[in-house]
Amino acid sequence: MTEAKLTRAAIVDTAITLADESGIDALSMRRIAERMGAGAMSLYRHVPNKDTLLAAMTDEVSRRNPYPPAEAQGWTWRDRVRIAAEVDWRLYQEHPWVLFTFAVPRYNFGENSLVVLSWLVEGFSELGVSTREATRMSLSVWSYIAGVALQHVSARLLIDRDSESEDRSGLTALLEGAPRWPTPPALTDLIGTGGDDLLNPEHLLDSGLAALCDGFEARSR
Repeated sequence: MTEAKLTRAAIVDTAITLADESGIDALSMRRIAERMGAGAMSLYRHVPNKDTLLAAMTDEVSRRNPYPPAEAQGWTWRDRVRIAAEVDWRLYQEHPWVLFTFAVPRYNFGENSLVVLSWLVEGFSELGVSTREATRMSLSVWSYIAGVALQHVSARLLIDRDSESEDRSGLTALLEGAPRWPTPPALTDLIGTGGDDLLNPEHLLDSGLAALCDGFEARSR
């Protein structure tokens, strides 16, 4: 690749593709350079270090996955929470590594991340709370979405996963009626009851966010 075509945007785009394929642990300037057909040192003219690159990648993913314009839509704040969950859930399926970079202060809340945060905060302001409280609510929503998404994509993130180990969790086995260990007394009523409502991540996402929203509404009264 010629120097004219070797831009910061092209480097970030290639890095995102590689991270999607192999995770951020496998990401290096050398691999990016090889993919782009360039020398590794030439990348540093545009991106000084990996931390800067990860921050740029994270903000670019935010730019590519905006929340839709709310003007004239008549959405309530609960509608915005639902839409945010839909957008973020899809984002985490496409870019699971972002679950980690969004959690690191030096990588998160670039320019585009602040725009989507503002979108949620604007919705919560309908509850008559302060901007600080609306921000706290927004971060709580994001934390819950990320937590459920992490469970859903964790197998893709564990590159060295032992394929010969027991695939079912202890809770799954218990809900299926075949506990692997003695069942704690408080869980005995769950034996054999099935896990559709407890183990389905999208069901957990919806029910958990509904409970969060109920709590937000109650606190704002």
